[in-house]
Amino acid sequence: MSTVASINTQERAEPTLSVIVAAYNIEDYIEECVRSILASDSVDYEIIAIDDGSSDATPHILQSLASQHPMLQALSRDNHGPSAARNAGIELARGQYLIFVDGDDWVEPGYIDTALDHIKQDPKADLWVFDYTDVSQTERTRQPCRPNFWESRNAAWNKIYRRELIGNDRFDEGMLYEDLAAVRPWVARARHPRHINRALYNYRNTRSGSIMNSKDTRRFFELLTAASLCVERIERYLERHDTGGLEQQLGPDWKRRFYTVDVFVPAIIYWSRKIDDRAARHDYIARFMEKLPSGTPSAQWLARDFGAKIALASRLYKRRHYRAAEFLLFDLGRLKREVTNRIGRAKD
Repeated sequence: MSTVASINTQERAEPTLSVIVAAYNIEDYIEECVRSILASDSVDYEIIAIDDGSSDATPHILQSLASQHPMLQALSRDNHGPSAARNAGIELARGQYLIFVDGDDWVEPGYIDTALDHIKQDPKADLWVFDYTDVSQTERTRQPCRPNFWESRNAAWNKIYRRELIGNDRFDEGMLYEDLAAVRPWVARARHPRHINRALYNYRNTRSGSIMNSKDTRRFFELLTAASLCVERIERYLERHDTGGLEQQLGPDWKRRFYTVDVFVPAIIYWSRKIDDRAARHDYIARFMEKLPSGTPSAQWLARDFGAKIALASRLYKRRHYRAAEFLLFDLGRLKREVTNRIGRAKD
């Protein structure tokens, strides 16, 4: 790590919890983020904020905050991406437990105190998963999460990790969807996962410059790379450890379910709609479908997890009936509403 500036790096007693904040060109959000974490009376935590080579005022804001708050260590480095920033934070962290925050989001009051209370009350636990709030321009929606492989979400930031659970693993640098590749295997191998029934985190999904709001289809294909790494890491762990409990949690058909639910659904059902041009959209769908493992998507898993309509649409996509699939998913409901409205107006 090429460190340009560092504040509050002096030795202090080792804290229980290290909060790692990655930041890049978010001068409008970073102060709200950090202050929301600092709203705690506890002294048993530290914040490590890594500025990843911002060209705006982000590093100056962090340095100013660090000069006022001894809990905060602010460092600036050359730009290498969010994974590298998080990895730098892991290396610097001294806590027995780690938690991640994206610098353009913010946390709820009681975030630190709740985390520390659960850690102290249940020292056997190696992972906690908590709910979060999805914040759009028009509404706030609580997103429930559960402490298992299928319901914990891919995000790094709605979890507390015992340091030993991560071990020597790190986020993959230079790739997108790094949370899927790294976090899901950590969740899979947690022996004592727990749930915190509070929405402690506010996820801001409205930034136009964020990765998840991109319409660049080349980025969508990196989901396949991340998914392959996730599967490879879980398989390697299964080979090396007595993991009867993990195999039971994942299920006998877990890989097909995983590629169906966590790859096909976002990439085809949701993201393809971002491509306005029909020919380009169908070309993207065809190329992506060719790269999915044999037997994917599974209509059985889609019917179970998402309902019959998406399961039927998946069969149409597999047969390259893209227009029929899109009509079923997106146009049929609109047509029904239009007919209903016309009938209602005719009766009037």
